[in-house]
Amino acid sequence: MAKEKKPTVGDLVDYSWKSGILEWKLDELQAGISKKINNSGSKKVLVLSSRQIGKSFWSCVYALEFLIQNPGTIARIVAPTLDQCHDIVNDNLNKIIEDAPSGIIIRQKSELRWQLSNGSSLRLGGLKRAHVDSNRGGNASLVIYEESGFVDAEDFNYGVDSVLGPQLLRSSGTEIFVSTPSEDPNHPMHTRIKPDCEDLGSFFSFSVYDSPSITSRMIDEAIRRCGGFDTESFQREYMAKIIRPSSLMVVPFETSRHTVVDPAIPPRCKWFITIDWGGVRDFTVGLLHTYDFLTDKDIILDEVVFGPNTPTEHIVKGLKNFSINYGVQVESVYADVSGQLQVDLSSTHKFPVSIPTKYDWLAGINTMVSRFSQNKILIDKKCKFLIKSCNTAMFNKTRTDFERNNDIGHCDAIAALMYALRSQNRQNPYIEKVGSNFYANHPSFFIPIQQPDMENVIDFGFAKTNYKFKKFGNVK
Repeated sequence: MAKEKKPTVGDLVDYSWKSGILEWKLDELQAGISKKINNSGSKKVLVLSSRQIGKSFWSCVYALEFLIQNPGTIARIVAPTLDQCHDIVNDNLNKIIEDAPSGIIIRQKSELRWQLSNGSSLRLGGLKRAHVDSNRGGNASLVIYEESGFVDAEDFNYGVDSVLGPQLLRSSGTEIFVSTPSEDPNHPMHTRIKPDCEDLGSFFSFSVYDSPSITSRMIDEAIRRCGGFDTESFQREYMAKIIRPSSLMVVPFETSRHTVVDPAIPPRCKWFITIDWGGVRDFTVGLLHTYDFLTDKDIILDEVVFGPNTPTEHIVKGLKNFSINYGVQVESVYADVSGQLQVDLSSTHKFPVSIPTKYDWLAGINTMVSRFSQNKILIDKKCKFLIKSCNTAMFNKTRTDFERNNDIGHCDAIAALMYALRSQNRQNPYIEKVGSNFYANHPSFFIPIQQPDMENVIDFGFAKTNYKFKKFGNVK
């Protein structure tokens, strides 16, 4: 019986190419990126990465694997300009295909297209407005955006939403954004793509320390060139962090795990709606909120957001749904509106509102930031627009007004939150007679006059253990 011939290295290489299994060309980090993306199952992915970890090499390998495994498909790699894309792809691809079987992948004469023997095609393009329209045509199944954080916001939105994104509709294809963070903290890659991918479980970030191919000596040299580890340059370029100048941030720290939560509703509280009415130019944002007297915390339970020029009746309907959806009695509604709109809301829409306190804009901001710094504000996780606004809102360069941008408008959710914190009733909701006992009788402090009946304790949200009260601060 003839002895079975063992496959040679060349046989294994040929097999991997024909099967579209090229992970062996990647280092541990690069292979891990592919695994995370594939395991996410998401059609939209954002990878923020350090420089010099080989993200462009990874992009080319990932695109080739996809094209070989999916015959007759189109994948695009798009960089800011055509020249950049040409250099990125061709420099890496020429190295990658050195051991590929003859004829499996051939560069077309245009140098902007590579054709595979199975009918698939790798196409190169530019994302900037001057280049992006040349990408029109064809139904791509994969689009990889290289360094898209370095295309200005208007060109980015046009290219992604109007030119390249629609090509994925028929194929239900995947788009992957791979970039070092933009120097613009309010770039749509940060403010729009990142939150979407976080919700989908497909946002990944990798620093220079994650790469097995970058030595300590190289990192030390990068730190020296950037002027130090804590510099904005090193933190953005090598730690892959989105850097926001704290001097211009409205809320100068990112909302923490102590702030964005699933808040517990107090056993006794009063409910309010506060609205920053946008009109013809800005967003209209309404917040449903309350105050937890026992913990001294402001709770934002839900939000509604409407675009500019939304009819008043639609906004009112959305605001009225707060009471319906949560089964709560709203004590007061505050809205930043003109006098005539206040009259119309009351008489025509049966939705009376009061004007919130608006004096001293700076004091309102300081009050809000102070509450954040003490972890005294709880925001429900479903308040996506408010959370995004808190994390991205900036002042103009003179700090005399909010800076306007396409994603959060004129910081309209921030304005609604400021009004809410000022207008909210913080008086004691536990002033109530229980049988022959008063539970408390002071509007601002919790002062039990007599020990309440034991059978009524649970009604007020307090646990009883062997007929003894648990401690709440200094109160038993």
